[in-house]
Amino acid sequence: RRLSRPRRRRRQWEGDDIDLNAAVEVIVDQRMDLSPDPRLFMRPGGENRTSSVLVLLDLSESTNDCVGGSMQSILDIEKNAALLLMASARHSRDRIAVHGFSSNTRAQVDYYRLLEFAADPDQRAQGLIRSVPGRHSTRIGAALRHATACVAHEPGERRTVLLVTDGAPSDIDVFEPDYLIEDARAAVLEAGRRAVRIHGVVLDPKADLGPLRVLSLQDSPRQA
Repeated sequence: RRLSRPRRRRRQWEGDDIDLNAAVEVIVDQRMDLSPDPRLFMRPGGENRTSSVLVLLDLSESTNDCVGGSMQSILDIEKNAALLLMASARHSRDRIAVHGFSSNTRAQVDYYRLLEFAADPDQRAQGLIRSVPGRHSTRIGAALRHATACVAHEPGERRTVLLVTDGAPSDIDVFEPDYLIEDARAAVLEAGRRAVRIHGVVLDPKADLGPLRVLSLQDSPRQA
């Protein structure tokens, strides 16, 4: 809100100059087998960039583990982070949704729509987020596909799924360690072809989540 003065608008279909950041991302996306965003120009303008962000919480059983020597669980930290983000976006033009998932074999992937886009983050929504349990396993690929479908038609210049998880995908009916990792990789590539960015915030620095743009909570910003 403080920075809503006139500025050059980036990632435009046409304009008077090349957006170098967008051009670099095109090269990166091509090397990652993603469909690049063709909006490569800049032009004068005063509108603020708007985003639609879907926060996807890992609600598997392992998130009930406590962090370090504290009494606070990983799931509590995930929920608090989502609530803080909801509060920060409440008076902005950006749109935010909070969903969660867990799985119990491929026949049961539970998907929780805790806060929808444009919904009021009132006491009821906050209570729903605080009360959702952590149980079962972590079938990330299936959850990412559903989250992508939810955010793909949102308005705004950027559409993003922010996955918050404590580790790599797993489920009790999968015994090949790379299967669910490759399934998550395929889900990320599919999202890229629909112009949806997927980022991961991951507690385990050794977790293999394929091509996700990952920020490990144990990394420094420079390393991440």
